[in-house]
Amino acid sequence: MNSTRGFVRSWAILAFAAGYLAFQLWVICAAHGREDKRFGFWMFAESSRFNFELIRELDDGERLRAPGGAWTVQGRGGAGTTYRWGDFVREFDLDHVETFVHAKTGMYVTLKYLGEALNYVIARIPEDHETVRLHLIVHYSKAGGPLKEVVLSSKRRAPWR
Repeated sequence: MNSTRGFVRSWAILAFAAGYLAFQLWVICAAHGREDKRFGFWMFAESSRFNFELIRELDDGERLRAPGGAWTVQGRGGAGTTYRWGDFVREFDLDHVETFVHAKTGMYVTLKYLGEALNYVIARIPEDHETVRLHLIVHYSKAGGPLKEVVLSSKRRAPWR
């Protein structure tokens, strides 16, 4: 009787271990098909660097650079309100405006996160009645390759009247 229990227990442990190993392998292999490659194992990760500058677009089409990712606008009560990119975006080194940093998750995913960050910020600047769209001019180099440039734009919001 004891030997039967021991046999069943041994097979249960072996089945659990095999199932756990199969799950881990599935997670790693499935990561190669996902955009962000989450849970994927990369022996040699992509070594990319990037920087960006923030541009504000006004209703009349004029584009103004926001040095260091900061800009000040006149609020409703006449007082100035200062917005800083880094106050809104702090993850994955996406807050280092105009400084070259390592792209932690590769350039494809970093560009996707930057695009989402633009939409996040434009939706959270209520005192800025001038800006209708934000742009990022991103300079990047994938794996030591040539420097490339891409412009990302937020959704356009209605001008304040």
